Amino acid sequence: MREQHHAYRRHLRDNPELKRDLDRSITAHAVRYVASFGGGNAAAYHPLPSEPGGGGFVASLAAASRNLFLPVSLAGGVLHWTPHTEVARPGALGITEPAGARFNSNVLRSCCVIVVPALGVSRRDGMRLGKGAGYYDRALAGVAVPTVAVVYAREFVDGVPHDAHDVPADAVITEDGVFEL
Repeated sequence: MREQHHAYRRHLRDNPELKRDLDRSITAHAVRYVASFGGGNAAAYHPLPSEPGGGGFVASLAAASRNLFLPVSLAGGVLHWTPHTEVARPGALGITEPAGARFNSNVLRSCCVIVVPALGVSRRDGMRLGKGAGYYDRALAGVAVPTVAVVYAREFVDGVPHDAHDVPADAVITEDGVFEL
């Protein structure tokens, strides 16, 4: 399943106008969803070029929230979180990371919503298919904050493989809208 979804994302990379249109729609839905929580703190991710959201995703979500926390990847599959700023640098895994103070995942408890990446999400139970390293599952463990996964519509599927430690999403955003689970 991961390979199928990666192949679709490569297809989108090779069709930048299609990807741009899908990402604009996803970003608009994500902004409305985050804003529906009253403009409090939120957490999100900085999309890789192949991931849903596109170039304006982070700035748009930051405008809809008081503070937008973005992940910083550390050794051992650990995420720390830094408030979004205009100053960014390449991170350890090639993902753009904000410069500034770092907080452990307890800062997620201050958020009204957490926006997470995925390669697929199950309609049945909200389980996320990630890249397999478990960064987000570790960060989200024990955090009672609504979590919304972002995928392309064809990646919102009947079921995904998962393990007992995997953390499900409460909602999904695709180019077609927001789906509560």
